[in-house]
Amino acid sequence: MKLLIRGGKVVTATESYEASVLVEDGRIAEIGRGLTPPPDADTYDAGGKLILPGAIDAHVHVGLELHGHRSSGFEATTRTAAFGGVTTFLTYVHPERGETLADAAAARREEGRGRSYVDFGLHIALTNWEDRADEEIIAMIDAGMPSFKMYTVYSASGLKSDEEHFYRAFLVAGQNGGIVEAHCENEWMIENRIRSFAAEGKLTPADHAATRPSYAEGEAAAAVARAAYDAGAPVYIVHVSTGEALQVIAEARDIGTEVYAETCPHFLLLDDERLEGDDGALFATCPPLRAEAHQAMLWEALEEDEIGVIATDHCEFTAAAKRAGAGDFRRLPMGVPGVGTLLPLMWEHGVTQGRMSENDLVDRLSTRPAEIFGLYPRKGTLAPGSDADLVIFDPARPTTIHPEMLHGHADYSPYDGWEVAGWPFSTMVRGRWVVRDGELVGSPEHGGFVPRSRVCQSPGTR
Repeated sequence: MKLLIRGGKVVTATESYEASVLVEDGRIAEIGRGLTPPPDADTYDAGGKLILPGAIDAHVHVGLELHGHRSSGFEATTRTAAFGGVTTFLTYVHPERGETLADAAAARREEGRGRSYVDFGLHIALTNWEDRADEEIIAMIDAGMPSFKMYTVYSASGLKSDEEHFYRAFLVAGQNGGIVEAHCENEWMIENRIRSFAAEGKLTPADHAATRPSYAEGEAAAAVARAAYDAGAPVYIVHVSTGEALQVIAEARDIGTEVYAETCPHFLLLDDERLEGDDGALFATCPPLRAEAHQAMLWEALEEDEIGVIATDHCEFTAAAKRAGAGDFRRLPMGVPGVGTLLPLMWEHGVTQGRMSENDLVDRLSTRPAEIFGLYPRKGTLAPGSDADLVIFDPARPTTIHPEMLHGHADYSPYDGWEVAGWPFSTMVRGRWVVRDGELVGSPEHGGFVPRSRVCQSPGTR
């Protein structure tokens, strides 16, 4: 298939210019002004619109079981991703006790086979640490899964790793082209508060946030950063939500630690007052929403390039599932939907409101995650030879967000009723339209697992 997309403005992480894009056999063949379409090529008019590399959401939960509820599966998650301009996402493999990393990864790949409108990669969670061997980590890197999720919380679920485990993982992954991601919250601080709050009957979503104070994130981030520094390995801190964590990251970098930071739209746009009232459960997530002061610090960190990636931590339950745990946060499935609104929200509240340039937007949503996680230059940019993953984005298409237009699993959105200035118009994955002119035209059999190279540990050097 050959296609010439003409009349739009190409936007990459470093430049913006009027040009046409020629797509052949699933890849970008040529970019330039005045391109003449081959005789057998179709054409698409992108006049007045932007041609962006597809967004890469580096933090998505698919089919997560929490308190008897299951979050959206591959088909629903990738459908809303496609409508939102996300062409690749990274989701998680959580091995059961006694299960090898390879077997768990194979099962996850099979789960996504034939059910994904867009491409996906896998992060491997290093759970139930006593079952793990160093060779397993190396094998996963060799198999195209070079990123490993670790937690400083959730002992009861077998997820928590101590500092020695982190240090060992940093050594093995870092020396073999992998990278460790860390969920940072101090467990003993949190568990003490949960016991105290439960004894007093304080179990609302707002109480949940109070049991996870901002400094608990900062303290755990400091412990992880120490282990990474001692191991001489890179670390990626997921869903940074607090000023304390930002301070730890800055100090770790000052002494030479290779630290990458990610934040999420809900931490930039929603504050802890949303947890009050009848709908508070709909906004409950881990870490919890923070006070406005932390939002300001996160935006400043983005402007100063201290945060390199914006991802969603998408975890999509129905409103009924969320409300079922509203009276006891210990039974509340945590997480909010977000993959379908990532691009338009960041365009509105980042670019339109002057907090970042359109090139910064592409950098944080596409190029930087591709570099960090071993997808660049196949994905994350618009260049000859790259996958033809692109979005036709209309910056002059005012849209009011409603859950039904997101085409996902959830019947609610944290941003219901919010207005944005622009919206993704068409989405292409490896040369095929998945969404064209606002209509779903693709197949869930088109997207698939993408193996990644050993991680790029010096992003920004393009």
